[in-house]
Amino acid sequence: MQDRIVKSLKEKKLVFWEEVARDGAQAKILLTGEQRVKVAKANAALFNENGPDHLVFAAGFPSIGKEEFETIRYVADNVDSCYVVPNGRAFKEEIELCLNSVKGTKYPRIAFFVPMSENLADVIMHKNLKEVEKITLDIARFALDKANGIPVDIQLAAAVESDPSFIAEVALKLTEEGIATIGIGDSFGKIYPNEMMVFLDKLIEKSDDRVLFSTHFHNDLCFSLCNNIQAIKRNIRLITTSWLGLGERNGLLPTEQLLFLMSYEAEKLEKRLGIKDNELFYSKPNIKGIVDLAKLISNFTEVPLKITDPLVGTGVNTLSTGTPFVNTLAFQPFDTEKVLGVKQEVFVTQLASKRLVVKVAKDLNFDLNKEQIVEALKYIKSETYRRGKAVIPNDELINLFKKVSGKM
Repeated sequence: MQDRIVKSLKEKKLVFWEEVARDGAQAKILLTGEQRVKVAKANAALFNENGPDHLVFAAGFPSIGKEEFETIRYVADNVDSCYVVPNGRAFKEEIELCLNSVKGTKYPRIAFFVPMSENLADVIMHKNLKEVEKITLDIARFALDKANGIPVDIQLAAAVESDPSFIAEVALKLTEEGIATIGIGDSFGKIYPNEMMVFLDKLIEKSDDRVLFSTHFHNDLCFSLCNNIQAIKRNIRLITTSWLGLGERNGLLPTEQLLFLMSYEAEKLEKRLGIKDNELFYSKPNIKGIVDLAKLISNFTEVPLKITDPLVGTGVNTLSTGTPFVNTLAFQPFDTEKVLGVKQEVFVTQLASKRLVVKVAKDLNFDLNKEQIVEALKYIKSETYRRGKAVIPNDELINLFKKVSGKM
């Protein structure tokens, strides 16, 4: 069967390697099999019928134990709208475990990682890099033989801390053996943007066009977005992300952010981000589904959405002050309801103005006169400061409006 991910990458399309179920577990969350299936299917649906062209769903780490293996098997048995991949270490028994966990699925692949910096090679494998290179090639041959046509991907952990010429050499050898994609890891999220640009430029200069790279850039210093954009500009199009940014330590690039930025007004990608290709997808993704999926994952993981989370936070398309109330679009980067499907919500806080109180009162079926508005506003100001809490709930507002209008 043709590897649709490889086809997409060769055609310079964007592919997401989704890690919320796998690396996300290191954020102290656990998705059940049913939840992983729902997330994978909903994520794939954002790409319409092109889920298998744009999404690799990292289902988990089968060597964790029997329960995790069975959970991955459940995903493999129930997801046919994107690729399903288990991850393992560079051990023969883990390769076989990964293959068994996705046996029979419609779009299977397997992946394993190896340390590719001197420090990590010593810590994990007690070997130097040249020794690890030999082990990697041996395990790659074993995996390809056992896989019997199932795509095999390799992730080079901490690769950005090594000589890019050496990484390019290893990647070419692996590609010539038949490995589908080669992951470049900033495993500790510590590489600054200029350092990343220098590394990527040297890597590509020394690489063969046959090599298909991917990224796995952690977000410890909040550089995963800009570093991944630099990779995309250099035609590295398989990007590791995770919904809500969940992952080890400070996590990975949030899936919702990259998907939105690469989809919204795609014709302006070159002007805004220097990405020359504006057709990164075979069909336009349904970005109106982003917020609902983020909420679903928040519910599954019990990780609350913050007010300040870009695109999916609880503060998106909300109002509490008078000035933005006059012209909402003047105070947003885009029409949030039109683009993301998030309807406007008005909150009454200590920042409330007369205009805002009139609007909320009418929405709650109260037509207040000037004196009643002043009285209501006075209560709102004093009560929020007395409590030390900003928002006056709607049920309390209803009682307040009844009282000031004499309807109690």
